[in-house]
Amino acid sequence: ILCRMLIGPVVQFYWYWTPEYLFRERGLSLQAIGLFAWIPFLFGDIGNIGGGWLAGFLMRRGMSLTHARRFTMYGGALLCLLSFAVPHAGSAAFAIAAICVVLLGHTCLSANFFARISDLTPEASVSRVTGLTGVAGGLSGMLFPLLTGRLVDQVSYTPVFLLAALMPLAGVLLLEGFSRRVSPHA
Repeated sequence: ILCRMLIGPVVQFYWYWTPEYLFRERGLSLQAIGLFAWIPFLFGDIGNIGGGWLAGFLMRRGMSLTHARRFTMYGGALLCLLSFAVPHAGSAAFAIAAICVVLLGHTCLSANFFARISDLTPEASVSRVTGLTGVAGGLSGMLFPLLTGRLVDQVSYTPVFLLAALMPLAGVLLLEGFSRRVSPHA
């Protein structure tokens, strides 16, 4: 639940705030935003599919289920750290490229997070736990935009991109720290 609270709002931040960021901070026109702002979400799709594929590939090569999930989740969280670079990018093109990598990493992490629930939870409880993580994601998804708006208005986008860089890794650390006490069910 804590993991979902931390990782969920990051992708929502990118969904909802990327066009405004590109307009306000990068000076892109509405036409340019329409031409280029979809590209990071294509990378998100690739990460979603690729994250599941990568975990399966690693398992077919002999890696345990637990290690394959950890590898893909930590790898995705590490890619999210590139969010640090977005507000400091020298050009809009580099900012968009960094966002592409972040969304690829985030969705790779998320695909394996959802699978990890069934790895750690008894079969009879998977739907309940998944639902509770959805509530947590929804709650943080309502609160993070309020924080984002306040930070953007009073400071800048920089602290928001900093949070977006750190929250996925913090979420994975919490999940894996707590799950070490639970034996996998898959």
